Amino acid sequence: MTVVEKYKTELDLVRQNPKLLDNYRFDKDAVNSKHFDRLRLNIAIYNDFKQTDYEIVKYLFAEEKEWRKYGKDGDVDNLYFCAFILTRFNSPEIVWLFFEAKNIDFDSGIGFDGEYLVSAGIKETYQYLKTADNPKKTELLKYIGEAEESCIYSQADIDDWKEMKKSYFRSYKLPIQDELYFLYSTNERELFLTKLPEWINQERAWTYEELGLYRTYAKYAEDKVSEIEAYKLTLKKNDKDFLTDIYNHQLAELYVETGENNKALEILEGIIKGTDNSNIVRDCIEQLCRIIIRTNSSSDEIAKNSYHIIKGQHKKYRNFSPMVDDLIKDVTEIMKEEKITAHNSSLPRAARMWWQKLFGSEY
Repeated sequence: MTVVEKYKTELDLVRQNPKLLDNYRFDKDAVNSKHFDRLRLNIAIYNDFKQTDYEIVKYLFAEEKEWRKYGKDGDVDNLYFCAFILTRFNSPEIVWLFFEAKNIDFDSGIGFDGEYLVSAGIKETYQYLKTADNPKKTELLKYIGEAEESCIYSQADIDDWKEMKKSYFRSYKLPIQDELYFLYSTNERELFLTKLPEWINQERAWTYEELGLYRTYAKYAEDKVSEIEAYKLTLKKNDKDFLTDIYNHQLAELYVETGENNKALEILEGIIKGTDNSNIVRDCIEQLCRIIIRTNSSSDEIAKNSYHIIKGQHKKYRNFSPMVDDLIKDVTEIMKEEKITAHNSSLPRAARMWWQKLFGSEY
């Protein structure tokens, strides 16, 4: 059974017993927001569409809208995809749910397309609004236009927009064109991890888009070794010079996380020598500070070299940001006293540096 067939089986159970929708309810206090469960059910509906599924999709969208309010982990595209499925029912009354979604916050105001509001058709939407009684009606008309003739969209605009959305969500339509991306976007993690090595080892020229996917997939897999290889390959294939410092910095950060401080120092020193951009220098100084914090020894040669660079750049720029400036103060303390760990271990917990609490008792 394919994953989509599995989704369809779940959908059929809900169709037979709508009470099962309660299993897809969003709970802001729960660990699992059911975000991807709702996406999977929507994918099943998208591939086995029935007009009788209207109430199911409307329920899923209402729950997805609640998810958006509370900033839980997930992908906002799931909200947009559910909204897109709702447009297929051509029901003008859904405009109120769409308008609520567009007004959740500033980001929703920008990200949730205004076209959704008249997706049931320009003429049909305005005909519905003539007799509709809703407290948001005046505000809605102020946004889309007071009358059909003054609507900010034409029917041609809406038709073109629907085709664009159809293309955008092609990855969810059978036959699935990109299996790995589908598994990633539906959070089918276990199956994704079994397929990832084969994808990485495929013979290819490595386009800019493929390199971006490589970095994304490696991070999703929580595989630091693969992340490092992805950034090394990106730098090798990079033809966008303005991104070189960014990629190098991210690679150095990964080396810091994996304890390969010598490699991180070499990269960070090279970036600093080659730029006058204070923001880039600030980001590099942050990582040099983290090297010293993790080393936690004033006698370590890498820590000494890192601190030498930090002092030179601090003298040049004076201040970076409150967080980085605090890091510099902390590493200065480390480089002043060899046995700061022993000294601090006897201090009350509240008196220890913030990074000691972050990295654990071994520091």
